[in-house]
Order: sequence, then C-alpha cells, then structure tokens
Amino acid sequence: MSRSVFHAKTIKTREEVYQIATAILDSDGYKQIDRNGETVWKKGTGAMTAMHFIKLEFQDGDLIISGWVQIGLGSAGLNDMDLTGFIGAVPKKTTFKTIQKIRKAVM
Repeated sequence: MSRSVFHAKTIKTREEVYQIATAILDSDGYKQIDRNGETVWKKGTGAMTAMHFIKLEFQDGDLIISGWVQIGLGSAGLNDMDLTGFIGAVPKKTTFKTIQKIRKAVM
C-alpha cells in the first residue's frame, strides 16, 4: 500500500477539525466509506477515472491526512498509488488539491 501522508498542526479541537474537513470533503464529492476495516473518504468508481481516497487521523493537535488513488473498477483495481508520479496524474492532482484545502482550513 503506497499512500502520500501530510500533516497539519492545529490548535482546533478534534471535533472542529473533523467538521471542517467533512464539509470540504462533502463539497468536493467524497463519500465516507468503510474500506477493509478503515474509515476513509472515497470519490469516484474507477469507471471513468481513478478512485480518489483520503483518510483522516488526529493525534495530539496534528491532523494526519493520507491520500492515494486506485486505478481500475472496484475491487478489481490496482494497488494504492501515492500522489506522486505520472500515472494517474489528473486524479492525483485533484486529490492533492482537496488535501491542501483541508490543511489550509484547519491551520
């Protein structure tokens, strides 16, 4: 599993951070799902473009945001791909933009 990980230090409470992040994810078309036992946010089905994934974790005033894409349909998709590199560049870029919006909003 290859994922890009970003950090955002904040003085906001866990609840405030999740409320802000949830609003951004909702507005960008992400839906919260359970994926292999972990709660993540997903956008897309893989039919026309890669599936976008974002995971949020909070530890001691640090929001940890993981982002990745998966190319292929549903469970037949390839492995998780971090947000670097040329393959899947467009969905990687849009996933990264959403992550940057979250980071900026909670700092």
